[in-house]
Amino acid sequence: MRIAVFVENRNGVGLASEIMRAEGADAHSFHLLVADRDANNAGRLEQEAAARGEGLVASNLFPVDEGLDNAEFLEELGHRIRAFAEEERIDRLVFFDDQSQRGRRVAGALGRTLPVILVQDCHLDFHRRRTGTGRRDQSWYYGSSSPAAVCVWGPATAHHLLFRSADADPPVHITGALGHSDDPALLRAARTTAHRHAKKPDEPLRMAVLAQPLTRHSRLSRKDQREQLTELRSALAEFGEVETDPDPSALDGYDLAVTFYSTAYLQTLRADTPLILFSPPPLNIVFPTIHHPLLRNVGTLGELVDVVADLKRSAEFPANEHGEPLEHFVAFQDDVAGRVLRVVEGAAVPVEPPAPRWVPEDDAGRAGLSRAERALRAVRGRVERPRSLAVLGLGFDYVTGVAIPVLTYTQALLAQSPVDVRYFDLGAYGRYEDVLTDLADAEVVLINSLAPFWRSPLAGELVSALREQGRSVVVYAHETEYVMNFEGSRNAPRHQEMIDLLPGLKVLCVSNAQADMFRGLGVSDPVVVYNTVPRDAHRARARRTPGARPRVVMVGSMQDRKGLDLFSRVAELAYGQGLPWRFAWIGQKTWRIGSSTLLSDRVEWMGALSRERVREELAASDVFFLSSVDDPMPLSVVEAVQQRLRTVTYHRVGSREVLDGVSGYRSFPEYTPESALDALRRVLDDEVSETGYGDVEELFDIPAFTARMTTALGLPGPGDPVRRPAGDGAPEADPVRRFPVVPSRHGTYLIEDFTRHLTAGRHDDALRVGEEILRRRQPVDVLVGLAEIRAGRGEAEEACRLLSAAAIVSGDRARVWSEIGRIAALLGARGRSVRQLARRESVRLRIGNQAARLLKRS
Repeated sequence: MRIAVFVENRNGVGLASEIMRAEGADAHSFHLLVADRDANNAGRLEQEAAARGEGLVASNLFPVDEGLDNAEFLEELGHRIRAFAEEERIDRLVFFDDQSQRGRRVAGALGRTLPVILVQDCHLDFHRRRTGTGRRDQSWYYGSSSPAAVCVWGPATAHHLLFRSADADPPVHITGALGHSDDPALLRAARTTAHRHAKKPDEPLRMAVLAQPLTRHSRLSRKDQREQLTELRSALAEFGEVETDPDPSALDGYDLAVTFYSTAYLQTLRADTPLILFSPPPLNIVFPTIHHPLLRNVGTLGELVDVVADLKRSAEFPANEHGEPLEHFVAFQDDVAGRVLRVVEGAAVPVEPPAPRWVPEDDAGRAGLSRAERALRAVRGRVERPRSLAVLGLGFDYVTGVAIPVLTYTQALLAQSPVDVRYFDLGAYGRYEDVLTDLADAEVVLINSLAPFWRSPLAGELVSALREQGRSVVVYAHETEYVMNFEGSRNAPRHQEMIDLLPGLKVLCVSNAQADMFRGLGVSDPVVVYNTVPRDAHRARARRTPGARPRVVMVGSMQDRKGLDLFSRVAELAYGQGLPWRFAWIGQKTWRIGSSTLLSDRVEWMGALSRERVREELAASDVFFLSSVDDPMPLSVVEAVQQRLRTVTYHRVGSREVLDGVSGYRSFPEYTPESALDALRRVLDDEVSETGYGDVEELFDIPAFTARMTTALGLPGPGDPVRRPAGDGAPEADPVRRFPVVPSRHGTYLIEDFTRHLTAGRHDDALRVGEEILRRRQPVDVLVGLAEIRAGRGEAEEACRLLSAAAIVSGDRARVWSEIGRIAALLGARGRSVRQLARRESVRLRIGNQAARLLKRS
């Protein structure tokens, strides 16, 4: 094929180079096209192409000195690129933006004559503070030029393109991001769960401001951008050294980076540098909230100052406590360039639909359908399925198995369903009423695991309140009898509260044995959905025949429930019998290890490893030995099955339900070292059944699991009719969920923040911090300060309420009443009686204090 790639900037040249280096690209000829009258810009693109090597040459469709105004240039661009395609017999055209001035001309000129493939080159998933009747930011319309195919970074962009409007139906492919999705360093950074700051508390910070030009596409005026940048630098200067627009590839020396919004987060994650995504009030575009220990969203300068102050004071970055996982926006795939190239090769010119013709309503859709089918279709068309899902839990990461299935599920759900998905960490809240407020728009609430009921004092009250509101509450359980007994003995009141609530909830289970347990607890109809694991890039198969020194491996956290003692004793028993077996355990050490538990020297304790390393270790082993005494449906067994690794588990573990009878799997009926060792001996003589293992792998594969979960939750799936937005598909509102600034760990920090904002005149931020303080305690200075702000705004009733609270709080009573009198003067007639009372109380207290001092002296 002869493939043309149209580029408008240096980034486009780099992406084109990636595609041209993909496996199989040598079977095609590529033509790099530029359309630029600016000699300097055209020269930069040509230099960039030459620097990439491999004979990459950029051809400009225009002589740089051609005298055309902008309108003439754009008109001529369409003619020239069409003529070029005909002369060079181009079969495909790839470009990266169909909403720029040039991109729209290219799409319009070639879209009906040859396949035009659009490849995402920047972050597009933004929310908006305000929506109106006018045209939106151009990124909202990305992909609306009817290209033959669109290659996007992740499921969130696919979701936007597929469900943006009633007639949006582009062929969307989630390929991942060129240069990012197949970068192991970025993958490790994306899945990290902690950040260790290099500075000590109260040391000055070194900060970088990444000032992306927002004047393009009318996102922010030059005047507003200058003002915001000036205020930003001034506010940051209090905390250390501020540099603007440093080299994005050299950010690892900074303690903090700040940006208005951009793809800068990809560079800062690689550099292990915290990033604040600042959406100033004049900017309508708001970056989505991503849950990651190195990312923080703020919406005002005051919030930004609080976060920076907290970082400097504590040397700990207060990251987002809620939000979506990064993999909603960037899908991590291997060979992204190859995926894009395969889409390019398979694309075809979209078939233009025939012009609609009027059909009487009674006759619509009758052809080829029976009366029963028409009746069913009519009913389906009237069903209103939920369009919003809130996932509630205690942390969401790829380290523990509890979060992995639901994280994997929502990525697949976004890519094929109009459902809006949000994650909420219950541990970030102090009151269940605040959780209810944030869950106001969620039609379905999915609680991931039973742990929130035991760990959080809010879960019981929250679930009861949600049920009173008639909301759909679903629990996805990952625990079985051992954990239930353990937690019931440690948290008896909360455990009993959960037991009382369960019969009224829908419960999703990972195994049939677990479902039986819940039936015994009064749950009428538990649903078995099993679970799933991500499609990791490295899934090498284990060797078919064991080596001379078979390697036995276990993956799981080091705790008694996982069978530490049994695993160790089997290793000792094998050594005592002269067996040349090697034993290894992968997983972090926990506190749940009894004093009598054996940790054998015959076992290689490898500690926690990355998912990539775990996959490599599984492939280098001969048997996966799950030593757990209780595990409902362990994900590690699913991963072992994917890699065709012989597997041994205890008889009561959930994996036996799906693997029993499959060659290559054995279970041991007695939880003893001798019984386990016998199962290991036998499985080493077995041949792994490709058919049996493949059948189990399909059961746990992402599409099958997604279909089960979506059906169980009652959400619209890919084949279900849904009522899409009317008109242009723009919702009446585009809500931006702005979570509050993370509360500081010390009350004195909050007082400092309140005083700073009050002194600087940032009253909205003073109110925000003041209200956070009042949730913890009621210091008189904060009450008085809040009352003064409310009084200055004419909010007399709220001001009086705060003054009443100040009057009964302990402290220097004479000074407090003096302050109350001063603020009451701002309330006009309503404050006259308060002012008189304050004057009398202030005089009375001063006289009383003087008398007390005189008596003390005498």
